[in-house]
Amino acid sequence: MRADRVAVALVAAWSLLPGCAHLLRPEGSGGWSPERRAKELGERAAAAGVTLMPAADALAPPPGEPLTLDDALRLAAERNRRIAIAERQLHIESARVRQARAGLLPSLTGSGRYTWYTDAQTNTVDLGGGRGTRTIAIRDDEEGRLNGTLTVPIDVWGEASRALEAAQAGYRGERARVWATRLGEEVGVIRAYFDLLEAERLQEVTTESLTAQRTQLSNAGSRFDSGRLTKNELLVVQVAVRSSEQQLVQRQLAVDQARWRLNRAVGLEVNAPTRVVDVRTRPAVPPLAETLGRAYRENPALLALVEEQQRLEATASSLGRSRLPRFAGGAAIDWTSSAVLQPQRIGAGFVGFTWDLGTDGRREAEIAAAREAVDQNRIAIEAELRDLEAAVRATQGAAEERLAALAAAEAAVGQAEENLRIREQQFGAGRAASEDVLDAEALLTAQRATLASALYQAHSRRAELQELMGLAMDAMAPGER
Repeated sequence: MRADRVAVALVAAWSLLPGCAHLLRPEGSGGWSPERRAKELGERAAAAGVTLMPAADALAPPPGEPLTLDDALRLAAERNRRIAIAERQLHIESARVRQARAGLLPSLTGSGRYTWYTDAQTNTVDLGGGRGTRTIAIRDDEEGRLNGTLTVPIDVWGEASRALEAAQAGYRGERARVWATRLGEEVGVIRAYFDLLEAERLQEVTTESLTAQRTQLSNAGSRFDSGRLTKNELLVVQVAVRSSEQQLVQRQLAVDQARWRLNRAVGLEVNAPTRVVDVRTRPAVPPLAETLGRAYRENPALLALVEEQQRLEATASSLGRSRLPRFAGGAAIDWTSSAVLQPQRIGAGFVGFTWDLGTDGRREAEIAAAREAVDQNRIAIEAELRDLEAAVRATQGAAEERLAALAAAEAAVGQAEENLRIREQQFGAGRAASEDVLDAEALLTAQRATLASALYQAHSRRAELQELMGLAMDAMAPGER
């Protein structure tokens, strides 16, 4: 008996021992050492392609083969972290559907227990008639019990069915949000891709302009030395050269930033020297009526709100039906190792109900909140419809404006080049000032910059339009990429 008490005390002490290490500290130990935390972060950094302790003199890896737009989208589908997170969330919603479905399926539970008592329980019975007494065992000092119960829910009022419908609608809504995330990340890839092309073309334009300005500075210096140009005119050219040199630094930064964004979006190392293949074809912009109609039918953000509406309504219906009794039936079997009572194994069948009368008011509060959420989501759908129309009209207008700017710049570049040639001839003949040449050069640079950026910006606007329509990015016309 004494040994039994000691054993019970040891079991209790052993169960409390793991919690004693951090009971007195509000932050706890967490169970991870600093080395374990550093190891975990290091593994995640390696998977993310990030160097936690970069060397100051580390050499950049050599450039690989240039990426096409299709290659960039394929890499994003495989390596983009935000897409991966969204897909994991969809798996979570799938598990929640299975959890809700469990409310309609049978459940089997088992329990067992072996107990040591300090003494056996007995009772003494007087047999009467002078026959004396008899001791009857009521409970042994050791006893094992096993129980198995099969419970089958009986969804009379449809409460569990509505909960399952709500979970399934939640899954469909999450699937639409995953598609929206995928489209958004792919648009980010396309935008970064064309931003990189645009930044590189603008860098080339600035370099060409700087070369022309330096030539102009050399000519102005020669004329100043010969007394045919004032100091003020020479200073104007020098300032223009310095300004273009600074702008060239800005262009290089823009190139680097666009490359970093592209690498992050496609899952490459952030500082990888990625190169991209140029795109010269023009995007096709569909008619506004077609764009709006498709956006209303297939925009994933709008579809997610519609599915959310069904989820909220089904949830409110399920909560309302929980006011009624819940029925269940099933079977059970009990076994005991004690032979005091016979039989040692007993089976049973049962049917019954539980009824929560909701006297505390919590259920009614949940129902009221669910109904308000239904109405709130209806307003959100209306707001999304209005926002979607505004976004489609603005994006389509922006795409058409960029294509119009491209067409205008194509014609204007030749005219600006001719204007610059005339100004340079006039400057050589002494009939034009340095400011006139610089103005002509600035005009040509502006038109070249428009020509270099309008096409790529039009492609980005077209990708944004496809996102609003819910179209995959590989659904572009074959001639557009």
